[in-house]
Amino acid sequence: MTDPVLVGLDGSAASRRAVRWAAQAAGLRHRPLRMMTVFRWPVESYTVAPRAEMPDEAGVRDQVREMLDGEVRAIRAAHPDLDVRGDFVDGTPAKVLVEQSAGATLTVLGQRGEGGLTGLLLGSVATQVATHASGPVVVVPDEEPGIGPVVVGVDGSELSEPAIGFAFEEASWRRVELVAVHAWAAPGSHIEHDRIPRFYNLDEVIAEERRVLAESLAGWRVKYPDVSVRPVLAHGAPVPELLSESAGARLLVVGSRGRGGFAGLLLGSTSRSLLHRATCPVAVVRR
Repeated sequence: MTDPVLVGLDGSAASRRAVRWAAQAAGLRHRPLRMMTVFRWPVESYTVAPRAEMPDEAGVRDQVREMLDGEVRAIRAAHPDLDVRGDFVDGTPAKVLVEQSAGATLTVLGQRGEGGLTGLLLGSVATQVATHASGPVVVVPDEEPGIGPVVVGVDGSELSEPAIGFAFEEASWRRVELVAVHAWAAPGSHIEHDRIPRFYNLDEVIAEERRVLAESLAGWRVKYPDVSVRPVLAHGAPVPELLSESAGARLLVVGSRGRGGFAGLLLGSTSRSLLHRATCPVAVVRR
């Protein structure tokens, strides 16, 4: 399968919803869908019960395989034109999904798992995959997706450019409005021992932040003339502003880290917080 949409399935309601979201995304992209269940057998590591009293591993494996096969059949029935494949593999969920993301155009996970039969504890796994995956990662909450716009966070840095491009493309595919949010605060500095101005002209600051937002969108507007864009210049912290604008959205898109982050961080505080708190699917896009 060439550059499929990859989705993790552990049997939980959140992962089943992620599968449905991923199937739609694969259809929009004209890509195959690869559903992956990672099986981990933890019983012997955490019990002192005699082996004769432990669950039958072969029986549990068969049950998990049937769960995966059932979901594959359901998606094929719902999307007859979609190329769907189900893979059952042994391993540590986060490690396997990060490795497999290298060959995927997009990796999709549920926000939280229920433990399931596979040990795919989404939450920690979703965070690890969003942090270390090779390409874009979408984390889907266990709620009905909204019918609103695509929302993207814009901070004016080079790191946000791939996120903006991803958001424009998604809005074009889905034929919905794109809301571009640029949150700003009063002048300050993230550079150690740097001087911060005691006095400044607020009108000039606002004009500069408006310029940053407009220039960040300009090239993408030309590339995607079919996308209606609503720029939002917000005075405040990024997380609450993005959460507010993304209520009821189809998708919230952010970069893996912003301009204020430390260079060594793979996942910034803003994207990490949104992964846990957003009520719509969140896409984390890195360079």
